[in-house]
Amino acid sequence: MTDDAGHAQPVDSLALLNEQSRAGRSTISQSKLRPAANPTYLVERPRLHTLLDQSTLAPLTLVVAPAGSGKTSLLRSWVAAAPFPYAWLSLDADDRDPVQLWRGVFAALEGIAPNCAAASADRMRRPGRLADAIVSVLDDLEARDYEPKVLVIDDLQLIDEEKEISAPLALFAQHLPSWLHVVIASRHEPRLPVHRLRARGELGEVRFAELRFSFDEAASMLARLVPDLEPDLAIEVATRASGWAASIQLAALTVRSARARGVGFLPDQDGDRHYLEDYVWLEVLATEDDDLVDTLLATSVVERVDPGLARILTGRMDAAELLARAEERGLFVTRIELTGAFEMHALVREVLLSVLARRWPERLRQLHGWAAGWHEAHGQTVTALEHWLRADRPRDALRLLAREAAALSDGGHESTIRRSIEAIPESVTSGDLEALMEYAWCHLLVDRRRFVALVDSLSRGVDAGSLGGGPVLVARLEVLQSIAATLRGHWTDGASLARSALQELRDGWWLDPIGQFAWNMIARDIAFSERWDDASSEARQVVRALGVAPDRRLALEGTRALAEALAGRPVDALRLAAGVRKASEVGNLTILRTELVTAEALAHRELGELPTARPVLLELATERIEPAPHCQLLAQLELTQVRIEEGNIEAARRAFDQAAELVDTELTGPDARSWLARAGTSLALASGDLEDARRWMTQVRDPFWTGIAAARVLLEVDDRGQAVEALKTVTPRCTRHRVLADVLQWRATVDQQEAERCLVAAVRLAAGHGLVQTVATEGIAVVEAVERLAWQAPPTWLSRLRRAVVPGDASQVLPDQGLIEALTDRELEVLRLLPSRLTLREISDELFISINTLKFHLRVIYRKLNCTSRAEAAEAARALTSLRRTGQPSSTRRR
Repeated sequence: MTDDAGHAQPVDSLALLNEQSRAGRSTISQSKLRPAANPTYLVERPRLHTLLDQSTLAPLTLVVAPAGSGKTSLLRSWVAAAPFPYAWLSLDADDRDPVQLWRGVFAALEGIAPNCAAASADRMRRPGRLADAIVSVLDDLEARDYEPKVLVIDDLQLIDEEKEISAPLALFAQHLPSWLHVVIASRHEPRLPVHRLRARGELGEVRFAELRFSFDEAASMLARLVPDLEPDLAIEVATRASGWAASIQLAALTVRSARARGVGFLPDQDGDRHYLEDYVWLEVLATEDDDLVDTLLATSVVERVDPGLARILTGRMDAAELLARAEERGLFVTRIELTGAFEMHALVREVLLSVLARRWPERLRQLHGWAAGWHEAHGQTVTALEHWLRADRPRDALRLLAREAAALSDGGHESTIRRSIEAIPESVTSGDLEALMEYAWCHLLVDRRRFVALVDSLSRGVDAGSLGGGPVLVARLEVLQSIAATLRGHWTDGASLARSALQELRDGWWLDPIGQFAWNMIARDIAFSERWDDASSEARQVVRALGVAPDRRLALEGTRALAEALAGRPVDALRLAAGVRKASEVGNLTILRTELVTAEALAHRELGELPTARPVLLELATERIEPAPHCQLLAQLELTQVRIEEGNIEAARRAFDQAAELVDTELTGPDARSWLARAGTSLALASGDLEDARRWMTQVRDPFWTGIAAARVLLEVDDRGQAVEALKTVTPRCTRHRVLADVLQWRATVDQQEAERCLVAAVRLAAGHGLVQTVATEGIAVVEAVERLAWQAPPTWLSRLRRAVVPGDASQVLPDQGLIEALTDRELEVLRLLPSRLTLREISDELFISINTLKFHLRVIYRKLNCTSRAEAAEAARALTSLRRTGQPSSTRRR
């Protein structure tokens, strides 16, 4: 956008970013995205404009100089006169939170590259995904073909000491698109690879030596500040200012103050903090009335003061009017347009804070406390936490952090949670059960190991009687124990503890910020035990109870979607996930989103849509979501089964070893270990190691899966009679269980008529609920038997089954075993479909090739397999697949 004079103007681009930041309780101030107007007394400095024009030929320009050197004023005047589009971002202390910083950067960039950050906003708030969001935005910017544009980032020194800030900023600065030039202003050299960029010629620099006012510039500025200043005095002031802009301005105010008192005074040439403090306190403010000075002192505890907050800090109804008078008198206070808030010059603010800390430390703490209360009441949690800690009231900080930890985490503010936790002294929680529980609770979303350890310590203290507490506090502790048990992989115990807590909390459970989670723990037990059924009494009880707690009810939908996927209702799982996806994205609810994504991946794989499910499973398997380790474990175990079905035993072992590591170190409970043992049994059978399979089989604790694992091992040694006996012990709890039990009954039953009856029942039930992979996983013999019963199955479901990944499928042929010549990837794709009942025309359609091309591939395959027909080729492929499957040594023996 441009103004009437044709000058570039920044664009208002806050709507999207502010909407997405509400979960984190922080927003982007409009004033941060545009430069304020320079005061009229500043002189034009064309030489510096020319220098900046030359410096910004490089991708990155640093404007580095001490406070009060005129960095911001120069950049304001430069962009105001510039013919190019620009974006502006002023930083403050709140931007020490990486997500808050990059939300501001993205908002600024939206003004010159609309919608560049739309796809990255959600990714940015996910734990550990900030770098991915930055790369995504860089990719978007790189794809655009723009004329040169500039992004100005002001006051970087306020935040770049934070370790979590420097690395993402370096990533951004080193990969800028050719059309984007970034200008960074800071009081000190940023923690960027400056030497590397300088050596590459990719860095422009403007330092204090260039920013220093010349004598003529200083004299011109003094003449505007003090029009009737005597020439000799002007020369003396300009000379002693040594080109420092703030010193020139402060000196002019000193002269004005001295004149008001009828004396002559010039400051010493001293640039240390003591000089600045004396300069501001004794000279600038000495002649101002006490009410105005006291207002400046009181409001200096905040970087940006709203009129309402100013009234609270000063105890005066006319606080805003006093701040406006300070602005009129040039006392380094500036009104922010639109909001009506005021900002104080950072240098003056530092001086006033120093005076408060030394002379009135108790008042300073009190002011921080009032500021904390105001920011908390206005939903500005990040800022409120900082002020509670500066007020030396860590107990209030802990109270607020415990209440808002979930919202902060969902907003991507994990670094704020960690920083606040580290600032809370041990004495705050010593001997206080409620404080200890809040302290533990704050760790749940950022460090689950520490959370579990703290809950264990709490439990020992309560059991030993060293920590007091009434029944309600003990009930709250039971909820924490329930969560810890679930995080350990013992969801059965977790549900029992949750029920016990609910008995004590009674009807008031939903009013307790921790007690609200009890029903969700019960729901997880039902889901993970694969017994969720919307029509069951226990499921209805959970849904009905959580109806009074909207946030917890919404979180339940993620667990329900996961429950449907685990129970063998993939279509219902996808329907549920689609219904709450928008709510999870708007609120950025980490656990809900993770469970929904996991449910969708499991459902897509069950429906035979592995290309859709695979990338999601791979991401979940490596992504550590602190409060949802069950999702990571499920993904790792699912990938183990995928690799087994593909015939890639080594990859299956790698996925399984990841799962085993997670179970060995964190999810050590019997329920999670039973999940692992089921996968271990399958992997050992696929590797041909019956001894290891039996060992894993004994570790399966689930009453249904124990019989299933035993039957699979017995069928592997062709002991069908004992397999039938093992299957008699299983009691299916869900659709998936019933299908699987019937399929194994078909494999084990000698009576052909009875076997066919079992398979028909399995096919009808599986087709009715979209279960494809559960049937395909039992092997090529099952799939071929279903083909013979094709008239019993719906065509759509049968088509999905034909395309599913099946153990023993010809696509897993080793190209160097028994082949005349290795098969190409395309030939392997054709070979995979030969054992199916698809016609050649259907196979060509499936592979998007012509029928003549397919026939050509078939001729080559027949030659390479040394056979003459489709049937022989399919049989040869099965033989080679079997050879690969049974020839692999087992590495699971270590367990």
